[in-house]
Amino acid sequence: MIHSIFRNSFLAVFFVLFSAVLAQAACPAPLQGSAYDRQINSGSINQDLFNRAVLYYTNKIRCRRGLPLFNSTRDVIGAANTQARNMTRTRTYSHNLNVAGARDLRERMRAQTRNFRSAGENIAKNFVYILNGRPYIPAENCAFRYLATRQPVPIHTYRSLAQELVKSWETSRDHLTNIINRRYTRMGAAFGIDRRGQLCGEVYASQVFAG
Repeated sequence: MIHSIFRNSFLAVFFVLFSAVLAQAACPAPLQGSAYDRQINSGSINQDLFNRAVLYYTNKIRCRRGLPLFNSTRDVIGAANTQARNMTRTRTYSHNLNVAGARDLRERMRAQTRNFRSAGENIAKNFVYILNGRPYIPAENCAFRYLATRQPVPIHTYRSLAQELVKSWETSRDHLTNIINRRYTRMGAAFGIDRRGQLCGEVYASQVFAG
């Protein structure tokens, strides 16, 4: 009886550990390379770096919940890029824009592909500088400083921007619903910078899902 209990306990522990190893193996590999730590620049935006970073942080959420990881394909990247570009150009933070052929997500997806049954979209508005809700000392020359530490406020990198945006989506029930939706199999993300915006630059970002 003791041997049997020990054996069953051993098997149970082994199963848990084996499952954990499999889950870890399915998780996305950490972002490697200094390119992700480059500051974003409105004059030269690397959308591929941003998309990869958003995909990584989004898939970390999927992995923790035991869900299949997203792939990133041209259609969803294209739809996200269209929305981010138009929101930035029109300075309009909305899922629906008065732009011919790109008024809503369905139009934006149909312009890219007909190969989808369902689609969803998360959008976000942020700033070029890493404020993240922290009190800061205003400065006309963009030399902002955090109020508590008096340290300079840095410009977002591709890594920090993606991480902050995905975190904000994760903490919102409606946005998280898109991230963990089992019907969606692919994801694309893009952003634009409005240099005329507040605090030396506003960021408009779009994350599109499809299945």
